[in-house]
Amino acid sequence: MTGNDSFTPDSGPVCVFGGANGWGKCIAETMRTAGFDVIIVEKDAGNADIRQAISASALLFVAIPDQAINGLLQAHGKAMHGRMLIDCATNKSGFSERLQELALNGVSICSSHPMAVSSAVLRGQNVLLMPIGSNAVAADNAAHRIYGLLGMRIARIDFAQHGEIMALVQMLPHLVQRAFIDALATGLAAQNQKIADLTTLASANYLLAELGLGRVAAQRGEVSAGIIATGMASEFGRTLLAALRESLETILKTSDSRNELAALFDAATQRIDPEGGWRQDMAGKSEAALIRLGNLRSRSLAIEAPNRIGMLRDILTVLARHGIDMTALDSQLMTGDDGSERVRFEIGIGNSHLPQESIRRELESIGVRLHDNDTIE
Repeated sequence: MTGNDSFTPDSGPVCVFGGANGWGKCIAETMRTAGFDVIIVEKDAGNADIRQAISASALLFVAIPDQAINGLLQAHGKAMHGRMLIDCATNKSGFSERLQELALNGVSICSSHPMAVSSAVLRGQNVLLMPIGSNAVAADNAAHRIYGLLGMRIARIDFAQHGEIMALVQMLPHLVQRAFIDALATGLAAQNQKIADLTTLASANYLLAELGLGRVAAQRGEVSAGIIATGMASEFGRTLLAALRESLETILKTSDSRNELAALFDAATQRIDPEGGWRQDMAGKSEAALIRLGNLRSRSLAIEAPNRIGMLRDILTVLARHGIDMTALDSQLMTGDDGSERVRFEIGIGNSHLPQESIRRELESIGVRLHDNDTIE
């Protein structure tokens, strides 16, 4: 066997530090389902229990708070010799040197960063893998297998680049969106409007921006605070903030000249996308997103069903019998109350009237639930 196929239950037990919650729980459950023996180590474990768990395991998966990882590695790093080690921390600055020291002393290490919360639907979400040192192949294969079982999209970067990449893809968006929220609050108060009112008044560009804005607003403030504070602690993060300030100041200075503003914006766009391929790709994707949003906002059915082969065919057969004119279809994997994998379908419809109760009963007969939806009568 080669590559990630070489990491199998025969490789030995998996020890998950922090396996009762969050990513630790997700990984522990995934590995058990795949047939691996899993050992859970929680924060109240004593040193003797930790050493015993490390000794019994082939792979150590660390999913404890970022600030606690360096202490774990310092206290038990010697016992990790000859084993594979994977972490999934967001901020690695507090223990990066320790990881590199362990990599030089016989530990196979692949640092990872899942770019989604563990409770989200993970299929198709990004995860970053960062092998460390010349002995990383085994841990890299294990990480590939683990996140492959979750259906995640794997990308590899140099471990030394992690902080700077996170400043670009996390700090900068959170910084801009939190500033956007603050400015919106000022503007809405001045105009005596509510945020929900803007959805019915806004242009296409706002509606697309609202998706990212709303996602950040729905998160706890400490999420953005942690991301921004971590980014600002680095020289590169502060450089990005200085560039943002300079850009705003330049826009303000040239705001009385459309020609100068247009030249400014075109030049910046050309810098990030000199060949134009990204812009062309984004034009198509954003247009498709707007069409879906428009169809689903007009009139739609929300349906929740078991995730099985042929399920969509069975649902559409029911809708066809009732003469439903389908204009859009979106799907989202989700976990049901019983822990089973389910799918939520949002189906845009062109009918002005429909026999909702009749459709509901027929869908229930095949194990499908029709949700109440404000967009249908």
